[in-house]
Amino acid sequence: MTDGKTTDTGEKKQEKKRNRLIEIVAIVFLVAGILWIGSLFFDFSSDIRTNNAQVDAEIAAITSRVSGTIKAIRFNEYGTVRAGDTIVVLDDEEFLIKVAQAEADLEIAKANLATAKQTIVTSVSSQQATQARMQGNVANLEKAEKNYKRFTNMYRDSAVTLNQFDQVTAQLKSEQANLQAMRNDVGTSKSVIAQNQLNIESLKATIKRKEADLAAARLQLTYTKIIAPVEGIAGERTIHLGELVNANQVVAEIVAQHKKWVAANFKETQMDEIKVGQKADIIVDGLGGKTFKGVVKDLSPATGAKFSMVAPDNSTGNFVKITQRIPVRVEFTDSPEKLSEIKPGMNVTVEIKK
Repeated sequence: MTDGKTTDTGEKKQEKKRNRLIEIVAIVFLVAGILWIGSLFFDFSSDIRTNNAQVDAEIAAITSRVSGTIKAIRFNEYGTVRAGDTIVVLDDEEFLIKVAQAEADLEIAKANLATAKQTIVTSVSSQQATQARMQGNVANLEKAEKNYKRFTNMYRDSAVTLNQFDQVTAQLKSEQANLQAMRNDVGTSKSVIAQNQLNIESLKATIKRKEADLAAARLQLTYTKIIAPVEGIAGERTIHLGELVNANQVVAEIVAQHKKWVAANFKETQMDEIKVGQKADIIVDGLGGKTFKGVVKDLSPATGAKFSMVAPDNSTGNFVKITQRIPVRVEFTDSPEKLSEIKPGMNVTVEIKK
């Protein structure tokens, strides 16, 4: 009897212990559930946190500025590219021909200008000769006028015959006509010189245009070598040798490594506690939760929805209030060497210190 009672007592004690343990576990789960539900409505942490964030960086889309056939590709997919490197070479034969044509056009324009200047010299010389002959005609006219006056008096006195007087009169008219013709020739020479001077100014303008055409042709020739404007890592290579590329077609994308930041989207209800200059922890999901340091750089002037292609219209009758997200730019404060593992587009969690 005694052994039986002892056994029952032991079993009751063990059962009480199990029940108490179950009660404790239930209480722990209950408290945890309450805390979890409370965290959905209240913020008990000392940090402002969001996991709606991604790493971003400057990505340069390198485009071809001219159309042409790819002659050489000098970058590797996912390889390092330095600023100033030639990454793609286009066939330049057509552009060399255009440069040669522009050079020939410029030489023709210069030759035309030289010819026009020589024409001016010839016209001036001709004008001077005409003016000299005109001085001789003036002298001949003066002589003819004197002879006419003298023969007029002599004819009145019957000292000369009518035939002689008519000859003197004809000579006067001839010298007058010759002088007027020379004056007309001088006027014509002046007009020719003025026209040639205008032609020279026009040819000078033509030369400037041809020089501009030549500069443009040479500039187009330089575009056959596509240069990397920034240093970074090349993205996927989608072009091939012999392929025809068009102007403004993207031939490569370079991800700059010197500048990376995080675009974090916080709830609008969190924004009253976020200020520029606050320190932040950046936890990278893809690196096993590795933490980097950062600082709040800028706050978006509007919600993310306002920058979308189609902004939501809340004037409809089926309006449902949804908590909006506001983008916040968080820049890394770690050295670029420490950020080499971080890739643009990686998901991160941002914790801003209050």
